[in-house]
Amino acid sequence: MPREALTFDNDAIAKVLDEIGDLIELKGENVFRAVTYRAAARAIRDLREPLSKLVEEKRLKEIPKVGPSVAEAIEQLVATGVSKRHADLQAAVPPGLLTLLRVPGVGPATARMIYDHLRITTIEELEEAARDHRLQQLPKIQAKTEENILKSIAALRQRTGRSLLHEARASASEMVAYLKERTGLERIVVAGSLRRYRETIGDVDIVVASDAGPPIMAMFVAAPTVERVLAQGDTKSSVVVDRGLQVDLRVVPPESFGAALLYFTGSKEHNVRLRGIALRRKLLLNEYGLYRVGAEARGQEIASATEEDVYAALEMDWIPPELREDRGEIDAAREHRLPTLVDVADVKGDLHTHTSWTDGRDPLADMARRAKAKGYAYLAVTDHSPGLGMTNGLSAERIAARIAEAAKLNAELAPFRIIVGTEVDIRANGKLDYPDEILARFDVVSASVHSSFAQSREQMTARITGAMRHPFVTALSHPTGRLLEKREPYAVDLDAVIAAAIETGTWIEVNGGPERLDLPDTWIRKAVDRGATVVVDSDAHAMEELKWMELGIATARRGWATAASVANTRPLDAMLASRKRRP
Repeated sequence: MPREALTFDNDAIAKVLDEIGDLIELKGENVFRAVTYRAAARAIRDLREPLSKLVEEKRLKEIPKVGPSVAEAIEQLVATGVSKRHADLQAAVPPGLLTLLRVPGVGPATARMIYDHLRITTIEELEEAARDHRLQQLPKIQAKTEENILKSIAALRQRTGRSLLHEARASASEMVAYLKERTGLERIVVAGSLRRYRETIGDVDIVVASDAGPPIMAMFVAAPTVERVLAQGDTKSSVVVDRGLQVDLRVVPPESFGAALLYFTGSKEHNVRLRGIALRRKLLLNEYGLYRVGAEARGQEIASATEEDVYAALEMDWIPPELREDRGEIDAAREHRLPTLVDVADVKGDLHTHTSWTDGRDPLADMARRAKAKGYAYLAVTDHSPGLGMTNGLSAERIAARIAEAAKLNAELAPFRIIVGTEVDIRANGKLDYPDEILARFDVVSASVHSSFAQSREQMTARITGAMRHPFVTALSHPTGRLLEKREPYAVDLDAVIAAAIETGTWIEVNGGPERLDLPDTWIRKAVDRGATVVVDSDAHAMEELKWMELGIATARRGWATAASVANTRPLDAMLASRKRRP
């Protein structure tokens, strides 16, 4: 059934255009047509206006790569939710081939070749053929390719289908704002894994302090974002909102709000430990409060109004939600040795961002002004080196022009400072994508792996640690290369990476991009415990994405990081002075 035009937003249209590109290749048509549709999809994702507005104002020609055929598809999608070109291609391509594209490493050309020779249309059939080594009989598929396909299928099956952190936060924030506006209540708080800033979210828990449950529930299930009501009660209801995300609402008496917030924030393991401590003291801890038990106590309440009260009654410090995973935080709280975690307010600048000089959306001036408005003292622009062809990496001549632009803006924006840097590719052979004479021109150099992900653990570790030992490399960016729910981390010895960071003084990045959140939290803790310095960045490719610093800081907090362990909490001069020594 066609989607209503009002709900068929830019992202949904971009997804259809991407799929048209895939179907064109699967059908065997001109690959350049597929490239055009995908390029148009990327441009649409970068738009700040709804496509419906551009269609109405007849401005589709303003979008890069949108010619007559792409424009026609967009107009049809906006009007009806269906594109004739998309429907015709779906009818022409064997059912199931699109499913094969879900397997990382299987592109349209490979999927078509596999189908032409083996008539495979399902992932199960593909797996069976790989196990039987029938794929090796096909052109351009070797034993290693077959092995990688099997690994990709295994990784695909391990994916959770959970929501990315920023998507869940957006949906939850919209619901909380709606409920506050409709009810006039202030104590409406997100709990669960979202409050703990887990890297992916299964469902959203919201806790409300009120004695009037039924009318709040009626407002909740009638919210504009609700697509389906799963359950409705007086104190608990569940709905499904956009992107299939489940949201659970619980209304608790105001006097129990602290205990309920603690209980529904979790984690399960954290709560089990707390209840065990309470029981050993002959106390009962649940979502309503902390009580004395026994015949004489008669359920006497000790604490419930605030989380601080409950923790204090158990003789421990309040524990930040990000730490509540039963990874030693309870013992630390009992012994009053919890760290003072890094906070967004501690951040003095962002050291990994991109502009329209390469694959970013916005000009350097706009990125700098937005960073200054956020209260930053500095912003490093780290546009790509040329090796990653799709990013329009900077040549030596363009680097000189960007340095000149930054100098002009620095004079205008002082004391705010644009730091000229680069995100340089670490090639498959371990060499950096710029020669030393160019690297010497940058104030910060962030080295990254963007290709040849299938290297062995030994090769990848040597490749990365070798780059970290380069005298001009300031930081290692997104160290595991993972894309949450899309791509597994490449094989790398992170213990060796941390050792190299300590040995060389190279910073390890905590990338706040919501698809990355890389370095993962458990490894952040190992890094900071061993004395490595991390740098928390947004990896913003647009002004709005500078806010992803918050996600990076939350991930660092989950890794027990303090401001002292984070390079970009330091003022400009101190931050620059703390870089590894350069030749």
